[in-house]
Parts: sequence; structure tokens; C-alpha cells
Amino acid sequence: MCGIVGMLLRDALSPEDIAEVAALSELMQRRGPDDSGAWDDGASCALGFRRLSIIDLSQRGHQPMVTEDGQDVLVFNGEVYNFRELRTELISLGRTFRSDSDTEVVLQSLAEWGTDALPRFNGMFALAWYRPAIKTLVLARDPVGIKPLYWWRSAEAFVFGSQYDQVIRHSRCDRTRVDPGALNMYLRLGYLPGRYALLSDTGQVAPGHLLEIRPGAEPSVRRFRPAFTPVAGEDRLSGQAALDAVADGVANAVQRQRVSDVEVGAFLSGGVDSPLVTSHLQAAADHPVPAFTIGTDDPSSDESEAARVYAEILGVDFNLRRIDGATAVALVDDVAAANTEPFGDYSSFPTLLVSALAAESVKTVQSGDGGDELFWGYPRFTKVAEAAKWFGLPKSLRVAAYGATKPLPNPKRPPRGVMFPTLGDWYLDAHSGLRDADFERIAPDLGDLPADFDLFSLSEKPSRDELFQWMRSNELACHLPMVLQKVDRAAMFHSLEVRVPLLDLELLDLAQRIDPIDCMQNGIGKLPLRNALGQQVPPESIPIPKKGFTVPMAQWLRTDLRGHVEELLLERDPFPNNFFDREQLKLWCEDHFSGRLDRHRGLWNLLALQLWADRHAKPLPSAQSVL
Repeated sequence: MCGIVGMLLRDALSPEDIAEVAALSELMQRRGPDDSGAWDDGASCALGFRRLSIIDLSQRGHQPMVTEDGQDVLVFNGEVYNFRELRTELISLGRTFRSDSDTEVVLQSLAEWGTDALPRFNGMFALAWYRPAIKTLVLARDPVGIKPLYWWRSAEAFVFGSQYDQVIRHSRCDRTRVDPGALNMYLRLGYLPGRYALLSDTGQVAPGHLLEIRPGAEPSVRRFRPAFTPVAGEDRLSGQAALDAVADGVANAVQRQRVSDVEVGAFLSGGVDSPLVTSHLQAAADHPVPAFTIGTDDPSSDESEAARVYAEILGVDFNLRRIDGATAVALVDDVAAANTEPFGDYSSFPTLLVSALAAESVKTVQSGDGGDELFWGYPRFTKVAEAAKWFGLPKSLRVAAYGATKPLPNPKRPPRGVMFPTLGDWYLDAHSGLRDADFERIAPDLGDLPADFDLFSLSEKPSRDELFQWMRSNELACHLPMVLQKVDRAAMFHSLEVRVPLLDLELLDLAQRIDPIDCMQNGIGKLPLRNALGQQVPPESIPIPKKGFTVPMAQWLRTDLRGHVEELLLERDPFPNNFFDREQLKLWCEDHFSGRLDRHRGLWNLLALQLWADRHAKPLPSAQSVL
């Protein structure tokens, strides 16, 4: 687990360019405190690297890594879990190795097979592969998007890095040019998915994609592997065969992702996914596995007691830390520092805290992220599916039906979502912190979402199966990346690697063959994972209601964090300057402070944007270490 950075210039590198790449590398010191490296070709390309040593702790794993003939250079962030199998195949083809690291396997694979090697990597990664002889740089990111990779470009320069602040703090980047469509997307969703980034001429390498860049030329982009492609009904697994396959698949993925030269711990919640992962980790260990849990002072979101019960059953080394409003205030600076791009998921607070707790004793953990998205675990799946029948009617009739049933109890009324034009519009609203009515009031000149942003396009009434497959694909493409971004930034702030075995590519390929009917029953989702966990712990110990990993942000914004809102949003012209109607913004915030309305999601998105701008949207003060 590491951090990477680099620059490719149309014109010759100068000593100042090389020094700036070194300074940008220091920005990611927390991603890799164990080692650093730099390389340049003396002509067009300079690379930087920071290392967190997990596999092959020796200097033989040092990066940037160069082949013996000097034809291929690599900086690589992440882990490839099938590297030993690939290494054996490469040796049979005549390749020789100097280290035991997965990085060298990635380098030799690229040298041997070119970009055809990329879909063969089962792991989490972001990499930059440079070939000096042809002055060609290839950037690639794993199919799920577990590891980050950002870029900025102009006619003269292309800069990339593991952190967004690295590319926008480059001396040639214009930080005043906010992309209005991306701003709309951030304020709604609380983060930017896919290839999008906040400032003009910046972006992300989309999951499962590669960029090929030559000096001064427009990058070419292509997908090398989709993360997920649902299969037709006749090719699916069902019934007991599906349950058994998922149970085996999880066990195999956890075992595969145990490969490490350091101790592997676990994040442990009171739900289903992380206890399942933890159970397999413990089963393979000869001592109690370190497991880490966060509790809150809000009973509606606190899972620590259920996690403690799991810990006792599984026999792990249980470590608990609690968070309250006072702790949240103390963590605000860390939240701002950790999120080097605008990010509004406030579960960053407990994730930072559990990462700090884990980092006190281990360098890598496994988590249960991905289970809800893959196996229909969120309550919204069932809610939307049950209401989908209404979308066979014209909108006018749906609105009339909603109004006519207002006197009835909620269970007998259609949900408010039936008044949206399409199911896709309703789904977007469910993921939104700020909505059209908010923008009309506090940011009336805000533009639309980007024209090519189509993740919520669902205008027709699909069949029930088509709707479930669409919802799952949407969650994997739009919601899961926010979860992964949160975990990566919080963990790497504390120099901790987090592995996600439920997103192992072999398990993803299996999940796309599982029928929705085998995953949901009576409003309860993730039945294959529940079944698998029931083989490891007494089934009666598995809770049914899903609480989630969250904190009471609505209350904190009225109390402990209210001073931050007033100082950063209301007592000055917030970022972007001259954009918000400040009088309306004050009234809008007062609605939340008074308790008249709950605006906590949108309000935190706005506050997080200010925290980011103050901390990261500025040039490097010098070519020195900046943290």
C-alpha cells in the first residue's frame, strides 16, 4: 500500500519540475511512511513514490521500480492477491525476479503482456507505467475503484497522483476554475464518482479504465475490465447452490487476501458483513485476531454491544473506542486533512477513529465493505421495488393518488417517491444531500449536472428483475465508490491498509450470477451472506435491523459543530466565492439549527466543501514537506 505521483511534460524537465514532484510526493507521506523514492528520465517524465510496507518488507520492494533493461518503469499503489500465480506463469515464460513483492510481478506482467495484463490482476490498485523509449505513460485503476488516481492536464503538462491535492497544488494548475456540473454533483451526492473532479481540466481515472498519455497529446481512454455485468436468468445460480457458492466464495476471498508479511486485523461491526469476514480471518489464525470497533453515544446508531457479542463468540482480540460530539469537534481538523478532495460522507468521523485505533497495533485490516451493494442489503432496494408498480401510471395520476391517500396510515399509502417523474429521479433524490429546491434558494445560478452523467437514467418502468439489477449496478457505480473513498482516505491518514475481500474479483464474478430472489425475503437482504455467517456463529446472534456505520450528525450540527457552520459558511463568503445567496443561506441553515427541518446531509456537504477549500485548494508554499 503506497502513494504515487508523477508528471509528463511536452518540453524538457527542469530541476524545478523535479523538485516540485518531490514536494508533491511529500504531501502523501501518511500514505507511505516507510520509504520514499524518485525517478526521472532526464527528458520528459518524473515519478515519485511513498511506501507502506506490507509484502516483501525489504528494500527489494523499493519504488519506482525499473526492469533490468530500463525499458519499463512502474509506480504502483495497492495489492495484487494472485501475484504468486502470475509470478509462476511469468517464470515459465523466462522472466526472472529480484524480489518477492507483488509490485515486481505487476511490472514484469506489463513488460510481458502490455495492457492485456491489467484484467488479470485480482486486487486493488492504481498504477503508472512508463516506457522511456517511446515516452508513453499508462495510468490504470482497479475495476472496482478501491484505490484512487487523480490527474490534471494542460497543453504542456500532465500531472497525476494518489491524492487530489497533489494535482491541483501543482504550480501550473488554475485552482479558480470550478466545473459547475461537478459542483452540482458534489453538493447533491457529497462526493464525485467515476471520472469526475471539481476543478476544470482535472479528473479521475475511472474504475477499470486506463489512460495512455504521450507528451503534449490528448490522453486516450479505454475500459480494460468492467467490475460487474449481470448475467441472464438461465445462467444464474439459485437456491442452496447459490448459498453454498457464496459461503465458499467469501471464505476463499478472505483467505486469498490474507497474504501479507505483517499481521492482518479486522474492522468489526455489529452487522453481517464484517463479522463474516472476521470469522474467516479468525478461523485461519493461530491466535486471537485484532478486531476494532467504534461505539457512539446515540443508541440508534451504536452497534458496539452487538460487535462485542460477536467478538466473544469468535474469540478475537476486541478493541473498542467511542465517539461523541466533543470527540467530533476534536476530529474536524483530521477530517479536513484526510479528505484531500471534497467529501461529504460524515461517517468519515468514526472511520477515522477506528482507523486510528487499528493503526496502534497493525498495518493492515480487512473490512466488510461491498456486501450491501452486491447482495441487495439496503432497505431502499425493497422500498423502491414495491413502489415500482406506480410508475406504470402517468405522473399526474401518481400525484393525485399520493394526495388522496394522505389521511391513510403510512403502510397503506404510496411513498413520496411516486411523485418523481421517473424511478431514476427518485433514486437520485434518495442519494442527494441538496436538491433542486435547495439550489433554487441558496444557489440559484447553479448549472445542471454534467450532460454525460447518466448513472440515474431510468425512464421506463422495468421488470422487477431488471429493476433489481439496475439498482445493484447503480449502487456499485455510484454509492460504493463513496464508501471506498471514505475508507481509503481515513485509513491512509493513519498509514493503515484496508482490504475488502467481499469485492474480490472472483466473488464479484460469482455475485453477478446470484438471483435477487435468493438475496431478499420479507424486506431482509443479503440472505447469502447471512446464511454464510450463520455457519460461523449462532444464527440468533445475527441482528436483523441494519443500523449502518454512522454518527448523529444532525444533532452535532445544532450543537457541537454549529460554531464551524457559522464561521465557515455564514460569517464570510464561502467557496466558491460570489456563488451562494448569503442571506438565503443563513435562513436555510437556521431551519436546521431551530429543528424546523433536518438539513444535516446538505449542510455537512457544504461545510465539508469549505473545510477542503481552506486546507487543500491552495498552492504549495515551497518545495518542502506539506502535511
